[in-house]
Amino acid sequence: MSRSVMLIPVAKAQGIFPATLGLAQALTDKGAKAEVFRPIYGCCEKTCSKYSVPLSEAVKLLGQGKRSELLETILANFKRFESETGAKVAVVEGTEFNLLDRDALNAEICHALDADLLTVTPGDCARATAFTNISLSSYGNAGKDRVLGAVVLNDDAPLDSAGNPRLVLSGCAHCGSSCAPRPACSTSKADALQNVVARIAFDPDNYALRASEIAAALNAKVTSGDPARRGHRVDFDAATAKQKSVLVTSSVPASTEAGIVVLCDGAEGTVGDATVICTKDSVWNVAKALADVPAVLGADDTERAGHAADTAKGAFDAALIEKLAGPCERFPLMSPAAFRLKLTELARAAHKRIALPEGDEPRTVAAAAIVAAQNIAVPVLFGKKDKILAVAKEQGVTLGEGVEFVDPEEIRMNYVDRLVELRQKKGMTREGAIEMLQDNVALATMMIERNEVDGLVSGAVHTTANTIRPPLQIIKTAPGAKLVSAIFFMLMPEQVYVYGDCALCIKPTADELSEIAIQSADTAKAFGIDPKVAMVTYSTMNSGKGEDVDLMKEATRLVREKRPDIAVDGPLQYDAAVMPNVAAQKAPGSPVAGKATVFIFPTLSTGNTVYKAVQRSAGLVSIGPMLQGMRRPVNDLSRGALVDDIVYTVAVTAIQATQC
Repeated sequence: MSRSVMLIPVAKAQGIFPATLGLAQALTDKGAKAEVFRPIYGCCEKTCSKYSVPLSEAVKLLGQGKRSELLETILANFKRFESETGAKVAVVEGTEFNLLDRDALNAEICHALDADLLTVTPGDCARATAFTNISLSSYGNAGKDRVLGAVVLNDDAPLDSAGNPRLVLSGCAHCGSSCAPRPACSTSKADALQNVVARIAFDPDNYALRASEIAAALNAKVTSGDPARRGHRVDFDAATAKQKSVLVTSSVPASTEAGIVVLCDGAEGTVGDATVICTKDSVWNVAKALADVPAVLGADDTERAGHAADTAKGAFDAALIEKLAGPCERFPLMSPAAFRLKLTELARAAHKRIALPEGDEPRTVAAAAIVAAQNIAVPVLFGKKDKILAVAKEQGVTLGEGVEFVDPEEIRMNYVDRLVELRQKKGMTREGAIEMLQDNVALATMMIERNEVDGLVSGAVHTTANTIRPPLQIIKTAPGAKLVSAIFFMLMPEQVYVYGDCALCIKPTADELSEIAIQSADTAKAFGIDPKVAMVTYSTMNSGKGEDVDLMKEATRLVREKRPDIAVDGPLQYDAAVMPNVAAQKAPGSPVAGKATVFIFPTLSTGNTVYKAVQRSAGLVSIGPMLQGMRRPVNDLSRGALVDDIVYTVAVTAIQATQC
């Protein structure tokens, strides 16, 4: 797995590719092979990197409310990038396009790729400091704690009339035109940008477009000359145009030094050895279009990429390069996007058959369509096929290949004798077995017992008791399990947390709480989450007294005694468990406080209330409840479950089935 460092644009920063390319080259020269990864690319799709999501596609997904799908696509592309390039360090270029809610989206990409951060600003003053702080507010603790420093880029670039850096076709002192003067920027010692690790000067050759790119921006064609010829400024007077000028005119000039000539208003002809682009647009429209060309680098423009890398690589602080070239020893962050992708990948590999006893429930039907379409598992829907298909039609989904149907009326009697055999010590009769099997959850449980399906997900309309009673009676607990508990995966913006017990154990003892904590820590680790267990109540350490405080103190002691390998601490208040600044005051030196990922609550009342409050108030996806300690995987749903909740619970169940 490569190390990731992400460069994010701040304020009016644009055209940051010289910084990313320069950093990658500096690292490669140091002996740490580095490659640039662009999650979203704003150039035309023909010259877009094969690992990037085109800007048009990103905008489409965001407009459809498919933000999670976009992030998972980016992460899947990144994994392919890692595998195929063999890079030791991935230098990630944050998106620059404001229409994408830039800061928030870059923060989510940063968390998904588990990246360290470098901010890129167009200046080094109080304004840059303020805008940097604003941008970093989207990143939360996980992001802000990983900021390695600031890169100042193009501080001396010319400005347009609105005061924005003008990088493309700008005209500047380097190419014979005067730059717009930059306003004075007062910088006090207190306000100056902190920890600047690179200062990269403006170089017009970094942003010099090829004639073919200019033609594409104008929706025109190169009619004569070399389409690879470059220009860095726009002129409208043939007499003053220079070799690297793009001359925009409505008539064929008799002579000019311009390297590229754009003939407007339908004019045609050749101009010496200049490259000519012909368009029917007016001079005004062409000028406006050229003013809006973004400062991006085509994936096929190796010449400009090489120049940018060579001119910027020496600007980076040697200590930063040394640090990034070395090993990254921290435990990876498990972001929601990374977790969802991990679930779907592991579930696809498992290819399990998961029973859905509530087969005609609308959300379940919609989820089954997604599960089958994405090959997450084989959903087995219980009910009359015609009724289920009618529900699917109402939901606007298709149940095609990969979906199985079970008519309970046709198979129920096949399991009567076996159920009597399993429950005869509890007084089960044939009549009682027939009655019990009228419940589709019990019927699906018997199919699990016979290895005809691999797991069960229910609860969209059933209570928790209805869902877990038959499995507890028929399948029972796993060897060595002292109890069955229930956890939720809470997909927080930065990190996935585990909450337990929030669905099953009403008022556990200290010993039971210690078992829940151990089960939950093991579950977290199995799903790639670094388990740091907080035993949560209303008091931190010795600050308060009461029954719950004593309970959590004893439970913490028992976890340490039973499993000294688990990082656990308590009692901790929730804020002390998750906020480093609060932890520093209330629990200094704690191995868990301020960085907890697993939260154990003293009672079901507390746990269930907290999980629902967080889920609904913050609009989070929560996956679960996932039952721990069962011999075979059976998972309950909240009756308020969303379609996505059901999809990912099916994925979790499929993964659990491989662990039994």
